[in-house]
This record gives sequence, structure tokens and C-alpha cells, in this order.
Amino acid sequence: MLASELEGILNAHPFLRVERPPMLWETDVDLEAFIRALGEMIAAALVRNGQEPSEITLNVSNVTVEPEAAGSMPAGDFVAITIRSGGDWSPETTWDPASRHDGSLVGRDLETALTTASAAWAYTRELSGDAGSVTAFYPRRTAKRSGR
Repeated sequence: MLASELEGILNAHPFLRVERPPMLWETDVDLEAFIRALGEMIAAALVRNGQEPSEITLNVSNVTVEPEAAGSMPAGDFVAITIRSGGDWSPETTWDPASRHDGSLVGRDLETALTTASAAWAYTRELSGDAGSVTAFYPRRTAKRSGR
């Protein structure tokens, strides 16, 4: 997915609070698959926060995970997509595309969408004040892979 396509997706969600870096990285993900996964993440927030789209934050971050800090998650450059809102996001859990998918990361529909979108890693968090989030990591497209 090109950075300009991600930019368009962010602009298409004015009903959410959008946080983003000044420069968006390109990702190795199919646009349609990404949109489905993002939709599942937003739907999960709406279910948890009582159908209040203006109380949802869509955050995009460029993230580098160093090998020595990676632990069980993959190392490398990623575009992290986070949906944060009020509500119960427990239990905190992680998702790995190579693991068994049992629906514990928000639900089976999101796990299926993340698999289709080639997400590299995902997790949920419980935040203070009856809030939480779900974050998915997508591999950054390198110059060699993008043909540039």
C-alpha cells in the first residue's frame, strides 16, 4: 500500500480522532485487505464504547523494532495501526500470524482480516480509565520490494 493510499484512508475517517506522523511509510499490504482489517478494528471499538465514533482514536506510527528488543514479536520496520477507545478491552493478548487463532484478539473476524492483510503482529492493551486499544503491525515496504 502506497503512503498516498494510507493518507487517503486517514482522510476518509474524519469522524475519528486521527493521529499520524508527518511522513507515512509504505507498507507491504494489499489495500483492500488493509481496509477490511481496519474496519474490523473500528467495529471492535464501536462495540466496546457504545457506538461513539467521535470517541475513537486512529493512530498511525512508524515503528522500528530492534532485534535485541523484539522478544516474541518480529524485528524490523513496521507501520503500526492502533484503534483506541473507551470500554473493556480485556484480556490483554498478542496475535502472531503463525500461531493458532482462537478469537482471543478481539474476535475471529479481526484475526481473519489480519491474516488476509499479512499483518506481522498485533496486540490488545487495557489502558487506565476504562479504555483500551488494539494495534496491528504491517511490514514496511522497502525500496527494493517497491521497485524504487
